Amino acid sequence: MGETLGNLTTVAGSEITMRIDPETANMQAIRVGAMVKMPIGLDGEAVAVIREMRAESSGAAHVAAELVGMIEPSSAGHPRFVVGISQHPVLGAPVLPMTDADLTTVFREPSVANIRVGALCDNLARAAFVSVDQLLAHHFAIFGTTGSGKSCAVILMLNAILADHPSAHIMVIDPHNEYSTAFGQLAELINVDNLELPFWLFDFEEAVEVLVRGGTMREQESQTIILKEAMTRARRSSAGDDLAAASITVDTPVPFRISDLVRFIDEAMGKLNNPDTAAPYLRLKNRIDSLARDRRFAFMFSEQLLVRDTLSNIIGRLLRIPSDGKPITIMDLSGVPSEIADVVVSLVCRVTFDFCRLSEYDRTPPILLVCEEAHRYVPADERIGFAATTRAITRIAKEGRKYGVSLVLVSQRPSELSASALSQCGTIVALRLGSEVDQRFVATALSQSAQAMLPMLPSLRTQEAIISGQAVSLPMRVRFDDLPAQQRPRSEGPKFSEEWQQDQADTQFLEDRLRRWREQTRNRPLLG
Repeated sequence: MGETLGNLTTVAGSEITMRIDPETANMQAIRVGAMVKMPIGLDGEAVAVIREMRAESSGAAHVAAELVGMIEPSSAGHPRFVVGISQHPVLGAPVLPMTDADLTTVFREPSVANIRVGALCDNLARAAFVSVDQLLAHHFAIFGTTGSGKSCAVILMLNAILADHPSAHIMVIDPHNEYSTAFGQLAELINVDNLELPFWLFDFEEAVEVLVRGGTMREQESQTIILKEAMTRARRSSAGDDLAAASITVDTPVPFRISDLVRFIDEAMGKLNNPDTAAPYLRLKNRIDSLARDRRFAFMFSEQLLVRDTLSNIIGRLLRIPSDGKPITIMDLSGVPSEIADVVVSLVCRVTFDFCRLSEYDRTPPILLVCEEAHRYVPADERIGFAATTRAITRIAKEGRKYGVSLVLVSQRPSELSASALSQCGTIVALRLGSEVDQRFVATALSQSAQAMLPMLPSLRTQEAIISGQAVSLPMRVRFDDLPAQQRPRSEGPKFSEEWQQDQADTQFLEDRLRRWREQTRNRPLLG
């Protein structure tokens, strides 16, 4: 039977306790997070994870653990591990340490499609795998405080997926330009310099968020009514005599010119009996004119974008259909004006979901949407942020699986994330979290068998994580594999001790940066 650590003293559902004699037991095998086993039936063994230890006055150790599964014989000739308990161990049963063979059985590479993400912290020679289909089909979340290796974990997992699935369709919403260099030639990089999201692609709620600003609440309500009528007329006008024009609504993605939108606003203003009521019309026109002249908004208001129906090109580029050797889109929002960044995210998430939903019967290839800084777009407090963005991502979280849209929520502040969206994530990857509030919040998402590992969250080292949920057979503490230098995120800060050794910034450096500032350019060459 092997070395006995102690004996079972309590069995209460999945919770058990045992009494360990430190003088006779190998205490190296008794630690929080370690696994032990007990015989059940004729050939089976119950497996438990230790979650608590305390010394008794007699000198013995009182150990509490959680039953997580069973090792049992299989027809294939080697033991297999099964999650869950169908037969409990009896009181007084001997508690035994797990052997290397037992651990191999528990953490064996899945027979289904999988990726290696690292190694088990307890044994770095033992690889850690996650099931690809279980990971993606049920959404997942990655949490970790700044400096814990969160962005590296995202890159590592996505690159592992891409290595085995060259025709994937992945889109990363990147608010801070962290991922632009991480995937090399596999990525289609979209930033403010090459972004094309013409204004006609925005739905009415998004258009209101962009255009209706300033004035009293009553004036904003008036502007909203005016804009709705003008947008509907502009969309229908562009369809000409098409019989389908009558079915076009204010939200239908039909191209129209900004000049037509302004013309319909002018026509409505010309019908006013009292010129004193023209203020909301004028404010709306001034806002349109201001944005149309602002080069930062060229990706929305450029006349070249507004006269052509480029919907197919836009969707194809965003969702990588076809992938054409670049299965991942990095959408760098760092150069998008902050006042409308949330609106852009709303549009991207909405069109992704709508496109896949409307393709239900001829099945769109599955799409993976990675939402970095997720707490910003799906906040716990619904009063924060742009409601349409929250609604779009929450809808993907709740309904996306039916239409082949998978979601990854990435955040350094999980307690500020919507609990409703998080509840839809089948797998949780938790790196170091120092905040007690964040730890308590993540605890609600971790499986019962992972609760024993919860106290480890604030002490995890960089690159270490607890992975729990449907993509793994058991919760495990993992050290992620190292990333090559060329794949590391741009979020890694400067090395002050090296860069301050000599003055590398000269007058030309200063002039170049000031010119970029004035010309609102950053990633493209300077204008001569």
